[in-house]
Amino acid sequence: MAMELSVDFHFSSAHRLPYYNGPCFRLHGHNYKLQVTLQGLPNPKDGMIRDFDEIRAHVWESVLTQCDHHNLNDFMDNPTAENLIVWMWEKLKPQLEGLKELRLWETPEYCVSYREA
Repeated sequence: MAMELSVDFHFSSAHRLPYYNGPCFRLHGHNYKLQVTLQGLPNPKDGMIRDFDEIRAHVWESVLTQCDHHNLNDFMDNPTAENLIVWMWEKLKPQLEGLKELRLWETPEYCVSYREA
């Protein structure tokens, strides 16, 4: 029987959506929330699926240092929430064994999810 664990992260970024016909075409910012979910079995020795602090360090080093308090357009042509979460997945998947799902909230009301099919 597999279990899941999740770690939540908060970061702030600016972006503009260059192909959007509306107010988000202009430069603006968000206070994002990212939830990283792993699936696995607890290690019989320590009783953990994965150390929370290890997950936190990998996520910050791999993706959030590039995003937090930066302009997402500096490294992504069209930084929609959908494109951003795929970029994050591609960076994190090789480093986080058992990665099951990412959820990214652009606002408290709007969220996208990404998981392997």
